Amino acid sequence: MSKAIVRTNKWGLQPSPEVRLHLLATVEEYRAYCKALSYVVMGHWPELVAAKSFCAAVEKLIHRTSKNPNPKYLYFEKRFYKFPSYLRRAAIELVKGQVSSYLTRYREWHSGVRKRRDAKPPAFNVDAECYPALYKGQLVKFDVHLLVAWIKVWNGSDWVWAEIPIASKRHRHLIGSIKSPYLVISQKHCHLAVPFGIVPPKRETDVVCAVDVGINTLATASIVCPDGTVLARKFIHPASDIDEVAAAAGTCVQRNGDRRDKQANIIRQKARKTKTLHRGFARACHQLCRLTKVTKCGGKRLRTFKPAKSRMQPGKCHPGSSPSACHNEWQSLDTV
Repeated sequence: MSKAIVRTNKWGLQPSPEVRLHLLATVEEYRAYCKALSYVVMGHWPELVAAKSFCAAVEKLIHRTSKNPNPKYLYFEKRFYKFPSYLRRAAIELVKGQVSSYLTRYREWHSGVRKRRDAKPPAFNVDAECYPALYKGQLVKFDVHLLVAWIKVWNGSDWVWAEIPIASKRHRHLIGSIKSPYLVISQKHCHLAVPFGIVPPKRETDVVCAVDVGINTLATASIVCPDGTVLARKFIHPASDIDEVAAAAGTCVQRNGDRRDKQANIIRQKARKTKTLHRGFARACHQLCRLTKVTKCGGKRLRTFKPAKSRMQPGKCHPGSSPSACHNEWQSLDTV
Protein backbone atom coordinates (compact mmCIF):
# COMPACT_ATOMS: atom_id res chain seq x y z
CA MET A 1 0.00 0.00 0.00
CA SER A 2 1.32 3.45 -0.91
CA LYS A 3 2.27 5.79 1.91
CA ALA A 4 0.40 9.05 2.35
CA ILE A 5 2.25 12.21 1.32
CA VAL A 6 1.55 15.87 2.16
CA ARG A 7 1.28 18.54 -0.52
CA THR A 8 0.45 22.22 0.05
CA ASN A 9 -1.74 24.48 -2.07
CA LYS A 10 -2.11 28.25 -1.98
CA TRP A 11 -5.69 29.45 -1.58
CA GLY A 12 -6.00 33.15 -2.35
CA LEU A 13 -8.26 35.23 -0.09
CA GLN A 14 -10.20 38.42 -0.84
CA PRO A 15 -10.68 40.16 2.51
CA SER A 16 -12.29 43.57 2.84
CA PRO A 17 -10.03 46.47 3.91
CA GLU A 18 -11.32 46.19 7.48
CA VAL A 19 -10.82 42.42 7.66
CA ARG A 20 -7.33 42.78 6.14
CA LEU A 21 -6.36 45.03 9.06
CA HIS A 22 -7.72 42.43 11.47
CA LEU A 23 -5.70 39.69 9.76
CA LEU A 24 -2.52 41.76 10.01
CA ALA A 25 -3.27 42.42 13.68
CA THR A 26 -3.78 38.67 14.23
CA VAL A 27 -0.37 37.84 12.79
CA GLU A 28 1.30 40.59 14.84
CA GLU A 29 -0.41 39.38 18.01
CA TYR A 30 0.70 35.81 17.31
CA ARG A 31 4.31 36.89 16.71
CA ALA A 32 4.34 38.94 19.92
CA TYR A 33 3.07 35.91 21.82
CA CYS A 34 5.77 33.68 20.30
CA LYS A 35 8.45 36.24 21.17
CA ALA A 36 7.42 36.39 24.83
CA LEU A 37 7.02 32.62 24.98
CA SER A 38 10.51 31.99 23.57
CA TYR A 39 12.12 33.59 26.64
CA VAL A 40 10.12 31.31 28.95
CA VAL A 41 10.96 28.17 26.99
CA MET A 42 14.64 29.09 26.78
CA GLY A 43 14.86 29.71 30.53
CA HIS A 44 13.13 26.43 31.47
CA TRP A 45 14.40 24.22 28.62
CA PRO A 46 15.96 21.37 30.70
CA GLU A 47 12.86 20.78 32.81
CA LEU A 48 10.50 21.20 29.87
CA VAL A 49 12.34 18.60 27.78
CA ALA A 50 12.32 16.17 30.69
CA ALA A 51 8.56 16.61 31.25
CA LYS A 52 6.14 13.94 30.11
CA SER A 53 4.24 16.47 27.97
CA PHE A 54 6.15 19.52 26.71
CA CYS A 55 2.99 21.47 25.88
CA ALA A 56 1.35 20.78 29.25
CA ALA A 57 4.52 21.78 31.10
CA VAL A 58 4.68 25.12 29.28
CA GLU A 59 1.00 25.81 29.85
CA LYS A 60 1.49 25.20 33.55
CA LEU A 61 3.96 28.10 33.60
CA ILE A 62 1.85 30.64 31.71
CA HIS A 63 -1.85 29.66 31.76
CA ARG A 64 -4.25 29.94 34.71
CA THR A 65 -6.79 27.14 35.23
CA SER A 66 -8.82 25.79 38.15
CA LYS A 67 -6.14 23.14 38.74
CA ASN A 68 -3.35 25.68 38.19
CA PRO A 69 -4.55 28.90 39.89
CA ASN A 70 -1.09 30.47 40.31
CA PRO A 71 1.05 30.21 37.17
CA LYS A 72 4.58 31.52 37.42
CA TYR A 73 4.25 34.06 34.58
CA LEU A 74 1.16 36.30 34.81
CA TYR A 75 2.32 38.48 31.91
CA PHE A 76 0.59 36.32 29.30
CA GLU A 77 -2.79 36.57 30.98
CA LYS A 78 -2.56 40.38 31.27
CA ARG A 79 -0.98 41.12 27.88
CA PHE A 80 -2.80 38.62 25.63
CA TYR A 81 -6.51 38.87 26.38
CA LYS A 82 -8.51 35.69 25.66
CA PHE A 83 -5.74 34.26 23.50
CA PRO A 84 -7.20 31.12 21.81
CA SER A 85 -6.02 27.86 23.36
CA TYR A 86 -5.35 26.18 20.00
CA LEU A 87 -3.32 29.18 18.85
CA ARG A 88 -1.38 29.03 22.12
CA ARG A 89 -0.52 25.36 21.54
CA ALA A 90 0.55 26.11 17.97
CA ALA A 91 2.87 28.81 19.33
CA ILE A 92 4.30 26.38 21.89
CA GLU A 93 5.18 23.85 19.19
CA LEU A 94 6.74 26.58 17.03
CA VAL A 95 8.88 27.96 19.84
CA LYS A 96 9.92 24.46 20.84
CA GLY A 97 11.36 23.91 17.37
CA GLN A 98 13.10 27.30 17.35
CA VAL A 99 14.77 26.81 20.74
CA SER A 100 15.77 23.23 19.93
CA SER A 101 17.33 24.34 16.62
CA TYR A 102 19.26 27.16 18.28
CA LEU A 103 20.63 24.94 21.07
CA THR A 104 21.68 22.28 18.56
CA ARG A 105 23.53 24.82 16.40
CA TYR A 106 25.16 26.40 19.47
CA ARG A 107 26.25 22.98 20.75
CA GLU A 108 27.85 22.18 17.40
CA TRP A 109 29.61 25.56 17.32
CA HIS A 110 30.89 25.09 20.87
CA SER A 111 32.23 21.62 20.01
CA GLY A 112 34.21 23.01 17.07
CA VAL A 113 31.93 22.06 14.17
CA ARG A 114 32.18 25.31 12.18
CA LYS A 115 32.45 26.38 8.57
CA ARG A 116 35.32 28.73 9.46
CA ARG A 117 37.64 28.94 12.41
CA ASP A 118 36.56 32.51 13.15
CA ALA A 119 32.83 31.79 12.78
CA LYS A 120 30.70 33.63 15.31
CA PRO A 121 28.30 31.72 17.57
CA PRO A 122 24.70 31.40 16.34
CA ALA A 123 22.22 33.96 17.61
CA PHE A 124 18.76 33.18 18.91
CA ASN A 125 16.25 35.14 16.84
CA VAL A 126 13.14 35.89 18.88
CA ASP A 127 11.66 38.10 16.13
CA ALA A 128 10.94 35.26 13.72
CA GLU A 129 8.50 36.14 10.94
CA CYS A 130 6.20 33.22 11.65
CA TYR A 131 2.58 32.73 10.62
CA PRO A 132 -0.19 31.19 12.73
CA ALA A 133 -1.39 27.65 12.17
CA LEU A 134 -5.19 27.61 12.05
CA TYR A 135 -6.54 24.39 13.52
CA LYS A 136 -9.47 23.27 11.40
CA GLY A 137 -12.79 23.60 13.20
CA GLN A 138 -11.34 25.77 15.98
CA LEU A 139 -9.64 28.69 14.22
CA VAL A 140 -10.83 28.24 10.63
CA LYS A 141 -13.98 26.85 9.03
CA PHE A 142 -15.00 26.32 5.40
CA ASP A 143 -18.36 26.10 3.70
CA VAL A 144 -19.47 22.98 1.84
CA HIS A 145 -18.30 24.21 -1.57
CA LEU A 146 -15.04 25.73 -0.24
CA LEU A 147 -15.96 29.20 -1.45
CA VAL A 148 -15.88 31.00 1.90
CA ALA A 149 -13.60 30.72 4.94
CA TRP A 150 -14.36 31.84 8.48
CA ILE A 151 -11.19 32.73 10.39
CA LYS A 152 -10.91 33.76 14.04
CA VAL A 153 -9.10 37.11 14.05
CA TRP A 154 -7.99 39.73 16.58
CA ASN A 155 -9.81 43.04 16.04
CA GLY A 156 -7.84 44.95 18.67
CA SER A 157 -10.13 44.21 21.60
CA ASP A 158 -11.50 40.70 21.16
CA TRP A 159 -11.23 37.51 19.09
CA VAL A 160 -14.06 37.33 16.55
CA TRP A 161 -14.96 35.32 13.46
CA ALA A 162 -14.40 37.00 10.08
CA GLU A 163 -15.98 35.82 6.82
CA ILE A 164 -13.53 35.90 3.89
CA PRO A 165 -14.24 34.77 0.29
CA ILE A 166 -11.78 32.29 -1.23
CA ALA A 167 -10.59 33.75 -4.54
CA SER A 168 -8.65 30.83 -6.02
CA LYS A 169 -7.72 27.24 -5.30
CA ARG A 170 -6.44 24.16 -7.09
CA HIS A 171 -7.93 20.69 -7.41
CA ARG A 172 -6.13 18.83 -4.63
CA HIS A 173 -9.11 19.17 -2.28
CA LEU A 174 -10.87 16.69 -4.58
CA ILE A 175 -8.26 13.94 -4.12
CA GLY A 176 -6.90 14.53 -0.60
CA SER A 177 -7.94 15.35 2.94
CA ILE A 178 -7.59 18.97 4.08
CA LYS A 179 -5.32 19.56 7.08
CA SER A 180 -4.85 22.66 9.24
CA PRO A 181 -3.73 25.61 7.06
CA TYR A 182 -1.40 28.53 7.76
CA LEU A 183 -2.49 32.15 7.45
CA VAL A 184 0.05 34.04 5.31
CA ILE A 185 -0.50 37.77 4.86
CA SER A 186 1.52 40.85 3.92
CA GLN A 187 0.67 44.37 2.83
CA LYS A 188 -0.02 43.16 -0.73
CA HIS A 189 -0.90 39.45 -0.56
CA CYS A 190 -3.16 37.29 1.57
CA HIS A 191 -3.64 33.53 1.25
CA LEU A 192 -3.99 30.27 3.12
CA ALA A 193 -1.25 27.64 2.80
CA VAL A 194 -3.45 24.54 2.88
CA PRO A 195 -1.75 21.13 3.27
CA PHE A 196 -3.39 17.98 1.94
CA GLY A 197 -2.85 14.35 2.81
CA ILE A 198 -2.74 12.41 -0.46
CA VAL A 199 -2.30 8.68 -1.02
CA PRO A 200 -0.63 8.27 -4.45
CA PRO A 201 -1.97 5.47 -6.65
CA LYS A 202 0.01 2.26 -6.76
CA ARG A 203 2.17 1.94 -9.87
CA GLU A 204 1.49 -0.97 -12.21
CA THR A 205 5.10 -0.95 -13.36
CA ASP A 206 8.51 -0.42 -11.76
CA VAL A 207 9.84 1.50 -14.76
CA VAL A 208 9.79 5.23 -14.05
CA CYS A 209 10.67 8.51 -15.74
CA ALA A 210 13.30 10.45 -13.76
CA VAL A 211 13.86 14.15 -14.44
CA ASP A 212 17.04 16.04 -13.51
CA VAL A 213 16.72 19.83 -13.62
CA GLY A 214 20.10 21.39 -14.36
CA ILE A 215 21.84 24.60 -15.37
CA ASN A 216 23.71 23.78 -18.59
CA THR A 217 20.62 21.90 -19.78
CA LEU A 218 17.14 22.87 -18.65
CA ALA A 219 16.15 19.26 -17.92
CA THR A 220 17.22 15.69 -18.65
CA ALA A 221 14.52 13.00 -18.73
CA SER A 222 15.49 9.33 -18.41
CA ILE A 223 13.48 6.10 -18.42
CA VAL A 224 14.98 4.00 -15.62
CA CYS A 225 14.48 0.39 -14.49
CA PRO A 226 14.62 -0.68 -10.81
CA ASP A 227 18.17 -2.00 -11.26
CA GLY A 228 19.36 1.36 -12.65
CA THR A 229 19.29 0.48 -16.35
CA VAL A 230 18.57 3.54 -18.47
CA LEU A 231 16.27 2.57 -21.34
CA ALA A 232 16.01 6.00 -22.96
CA ARG A 233 16.85 9.61 -22.29
CA LYS A 234 16.12 13.06 -23.68
CA PHE A 235 17.91 16.39 -23.20
CA ILE A 236 15.43 19.24 -23.07
CA HIS A 237 16.93 22.63 -23.88
CA PRO A 238 14.15 24.72 -25.44
CA ALA A 239 16.09 27.97 -25.83
CA SER A 240 18.66 26.52 -28.24
CA ASP A 241 16.02 24.35 -29.96
CA ILE A 242 13.87 27.40 -30.68
CA ASP A 243 16.92 29.20 -32.07
CA GLU A 244 17.66 26.35 -34.48
CA VAL A 245 14.06 26.29 -35.74
CA ALA A 246 14.03 30.06 -36.15
CA ALA A 247 17.35 30.06 -37.98
CA ALA A 248 16.15 27.36 -40.36
CA ALA A 249 12.92 29.25 -41.03
CA GLY A 250 14.71 32.60 -41.40
CA THR A 251 11.91 34.44 -39.60
CA CYS A 252 11.93 37.25 -37.05
CA VAL A 253 11.44 34.67 -34.30
CA GLN A 254 15.19 34.17 -34.45
CA ARG A 255 15.77 37.43 -32.59
CA ASN A 256 13.47 36.28 -29.79
CA GLY A 257 15.28 32.94 -29.71
CA ASP A 258 18.65 34.69 -29.50
CA ARG A 259 17.40 36.67 -26.55
CA ARG A 260 16.16 33.49 -24.85
CA ASP A 261 19.41 31.61 -25.36
CA LYS A 262 21.44 34.65 -24.32
CA GLN A 263 19.91 34.58 -20.84
CA ALA A 264 20.51 30.83 -20.56
CA ASN A 265 24.16 31.34 -21.58
CA ILE A 266 24.58 34.02 -18.91
CA ILE A 267 23.35 31.58 -16.27
CA ARG A 268 25.70 28.85 -17.49
CA GLN A 269 28.71 31.20 -17.53
CA LYS A 270 27.99 32.41 -14.00
CA ALA A 271 27.59 28.84 -12.77
CA ARG A 272 31.02 27.86 -14.16
CA LYS A 273 32.65 30.61 -12.10
CA THR A 274 30.87 29.72 -8.86
CA LYS A 275 31.72 26.73 -6.66
CA THR A 276 28.70 27.00 -4.35
CA LEU A 277 25.36 28.18 -5.73
CA HIS A 278 23.74 30.41 -3.14
CA ARG A 279 20.05 31.06 -2.72
CA GLY A 280 18.74 33.38 -5.42
CA PHE A 281 21.61 32.57 -7.81
CA ALA A 282 21.17 34.44 -11.13
CA ARG A 283 17.67 35.43 -10.11
CA ALA A 284 17.29 38.20 -12.70
CA CYS A 285 18.36 35.93 -15.55
CA HIS A 286 15.98 33.19 -14.42
CA GLN A 287 13.14 35.71 -14.35
CA LEU A 288 13.91 36.77 -17.92
CA CYS A 289 13.93 33.12 -18.99
CA ARG A 290 10.52 32.64 -17.41
CA LEU A 291 9.21 35.76 -19.10
CA THR A 292 10.26 34.37 -22.48
CA LYS A 293 8.39 31.12 -21.73
CA VAL A 294 11.48 28.91 -21.81
CA THR A 295 10.33 27.06 -18.71
CA LYS A 296 6.81 26.54 -20.06
CA CYS A 297 8.20 25.25 -23.32
CA GLY A 298 10.43 22.78 -21.44
CA GLY A 299 7.52 21.55 -19.34
CA LYS A 300 5.43 20.96 -22.46
CA ARG A 301 8.20 18.94 -24.10
CA LEU A 302 8.62 16.91 -20.93
CA ARG A 303 4.92 16.03 -20.81
CA THR A 304 4.97 14.91 -24.45
CA PHE A 305 8.17 12.83 -24.08
CA LYS A 306 7.38 9.32 -25.38
CA PRO A 307 10.43 7.19 -26.13
CA ALA A 308 10.39 4.94 -29.17
CA LYS A 309 9.25 1.42 -28.21
CA SER A 310 11.61 -0.05 -30.79
CA ARG A 311 14.52 0.77 -28.48
CA MET A 312 13.31 -1.80 -25.95
CA GLN A 313 15.58 -4.81 -26.22
CA PRO A 314 15.41 -8.09 -24.29
CA GLY A 315 18.96 -7.60 -23.05
CA LYS A 316 18.03 -4.31 -21.40
CA CYS A 317 15.28 -5.70 -19.21
CA HIS A 318 15.86 -5.79 -15.50
CA PRO A 319 16.85 -9.17 -14.04
CA GLY A 320 14.11 -11.73 -13.58
CA SER A 321 11.71 -10.30 -16.18
CA SER A 322 10.83 -11.65 -19.58
CA PRO A 323 10.97 -9.64 -22.83
CA SER A 324 7.17 -9.65 -23.02
CA ALA A 325 6.90 -8.27 -19.47
CA CYS A 326 9.39 -5.52 -20.30
CA HIS A 327 7.43 -4.73 -23.46
CA ASN A 328 4.23 -4.38 -21.43
CA GLU A 329 6.01 -2.08 -18.97
CA TRP A 330 7.36 -0.07 -21.88
CA GLN A 331 3.83 0.35 -23.29
CA SER A 332 2.65 1.65 -19.93
CA LEU A 333 5.11 4.54 -20.24
CA ASP A 334 2.77 6.20 -22.73
CA THR A 335 0.95 7.60 -19.73
CA VAL A 336 4.08 9.32 -18.32
